[in-house]
Amino acid sequence: MALIKTIKYGSGEIRIHDDYSKDKTAEETQHIVDEVSRLVIDFYRREAAG
Repeated sequence: MALIKTIKYGSGEIRIHDDYSKDKTAEETQHIVDEVSRLVIDFYRREAAG
C-alpha cells in the first residue's frame, strides 16, 4: 500500500493510498469516480433545496 497523496483539511488530513485502485482497470476506476461524483452532487442538490 503506497501513499499517493496527502491533503490538508482543516486541522486534519486526507491520505490517499493506491491499495484500492491499483488492481482496477481505467474503466472501473472511472466508474467509481462517476458514482462518487453523482452521490456528492445529489447531496449538494438536496442541501440547496432545503
